[in-house]
Amino acid sequence: MEITKDSSGTIVFKGQMTVSEAESIHSRLEPLLDELIREVTLDLSEVDEIDISGLQLIFAIKKSFESEGSFRIKGISASVKECILLSGFDMLLKEVS
Repeated sequence: MEITKDSSGTIVFKGQMTVSEAESIHSRLEPLLDELIREVTLDLSEVDEIDISGLQLIFAIKKSFESEGSFRIKGISASVKECILLSGFDMLLKEVS
């Protein structure tokens, strides 16, 4: 999993967002989130595989930023969308712009 922040401040994920990557994702993501004040935008358009642990991570970020700011998803891949729908996390789709 590659995690970067683009020039607009969007956090871009590339690769697999699965349980085997969860600890690594969390440790690399935390400093990026700490830099953001009240607004977070995630780009999931290049995530080719996601499981429930990846969805839980996205949902935790959503809850954390929604309470005092804003959360949105800039892009979403077909495989991520399918997993969201199958797992019942479809409330995340409301954040996709």
